[in-house]
Amino acid sequence: MKRQGGDPAGACAEEAPLTPRGKRVPEVKINTSVFIEDNKKGADLSMWQFGNLEVERGQKVTGYLEFPIIEEKLPVFLLNGESEGPTVLVLGGIHGCEYTSIDAALEIGRRLEPKDIKGRLAVLPIANPEGFFSRSIYVHPKDNKNLNRVFPGNPNGTEAEKLAYCINETAFKAADYLIDLHGGDMIEALVPFTIYQVTENSSLTVKSKELASLFGIEYVVGSTGQVGGSTYSSAAYDGKVAVIAEAGQQGILDPEQSKLLQDGTLNALRWAGLLDGEAKTSPVKQLSTFDWSFADVQGLWYPCVEVGQQVKTGQSLGQIKNLFGETVKEYFAGSDGVVLFLVTSLAINEKDPLIAIGN
Repeated sequence: MKRQGGDPAGACAEEAPLTPRGKRVPEVKINTSVFIEDNKKGADLSMWQFGNLEVERGQKVTGYLEFPIIEEKLPVFLLNGESEGPTVLVLGGIHGCEYTSIDAALEIGRRLEPKDIKGRLAVLPIANPEGFFSRSIYVHPKDNKNLNRVFPGNPNGTEAEKLAYCINETAFKAADYLIDLHGGDMIEALVPFTIYQVTENSSLTVKSKELASLFGIEYVVGSTGQVGGSTYSSAAYDGKVAVIAEAGQQGILDPEQSKLLQDGTLNALRWAGLLDGEAKTSPVKQLSTFDWSFADVQGLWYPCVEVGQQVKTGQSLGQIKNLFGETVKEYFAGSDGVVLFLVTSLAINEKDPLIAIGN
């Protein structure tokens, strides 16, 4: 889940990038996207250049993506299949405490082999290592910005914006399909759901909706842009078929929910043509709104509803009390719908998210 805005990618990086061989070149922009485009158009389709890493056809590489403008090194699984097919990116760990989705991405990268796929697969199980090891809720610990609100990033921006830029230029631009795995953060209860971006490109929207419906998850949200700067919306506006799938909650590694995300992702990969077999479909409940409530004041949060509960317009959702236990603000449902996620922390700061209702 999460919040906060960011600037679009802009001016050049401050120092020259490394080539795949480790030498500096007199170029001030990260040129991993050039390597990627050359491979898509180019001469040697048997070799996949992905940032500073390369993968021969029929091979699997595990390593770290490195960039000249950030210190973080991102672990990645790269699989180059034995035959041509789509390029798919699977992300985990955009938010460092969503452990179930991190585990799901890690298992997908670990289990699949080049012989299993047609095309190319990149899996970044921990896309925000600083947030992961600092156990940071929502935000990148170095700038207090939500990584999932600053895409496509900015090479001259803050740490989260630079990280988003590096991921966008290297990973997003290489992919035909993006699957970003999430869940409830350390202080969030959550009922599983998927989300895709509704854009003016009707064909792309239809494909994204189809992809979002393949995870065996009941609730599917078609976002009309209430929240900007996220992975799936940024990728969609760049012409990619992109979804977020959410399962797991409250900083707990839930093996059952991890398997739900793993199975859903594998099913989605069949639909995309990366894996053999026919994708299974299951009934879903389509939601067209995502109604957020945010704290107006600092205090103690006492919700009176639960995730998965159906609520009616005007129904009380909870109260914020002051440090003497006196109610200072009550929150009510702005629409009918289902509670998709709920903050479970007693301590609440002004502007913190409290709850989201899907309708």
